[in-house]
Formats: sequence, C-alpha cells, structure tokens
Amino acid sequence: MNASACICLIRWPRLHVVIEGVRHEVEPAEADTPTSALFRAWCAGCGAEYTYPFRMVIPDAQAA
Repeated sequence: MNASACICLIRWPRLHVVIEGVRHEVEPAEADTPTSALFRAWCAGCGAEYTYPFRMVIPDAQAA
C-alpha cells in the first residue's frame, strides 16, 4: 500500500479499512467520523491512502 494519490481510472472506486485484521468497506463522508479519526482508509483498486473523512458501509438488511 502506498500513500500517493489514487491512480484508478475512476478515482476512489472502492475504499476499505482494516480493523483488528478484518477488512471493512467504507465510503466518503462529509465530516470526520469516529472510524475515520482512528483508522486509515485505502483505495481497494490501487492501494492509495484515502486522506479524507469516511464512514463505515452498513449492508442493507433484506427481509426474507
């Protein structure tokens, strides 16, 4: 993983954060969140560090 700008064709196509060895999907946010204050996010495509606020992605719960 590197700390340069995203070089993907579509900038920041997917983001992730690793918390206690588990990879979680995150998305850009307008302001810092507790997660973005404590952890670093990375581009899933090229590995660039995402230095802006982000929040955790909560999967949609679908009723059966």
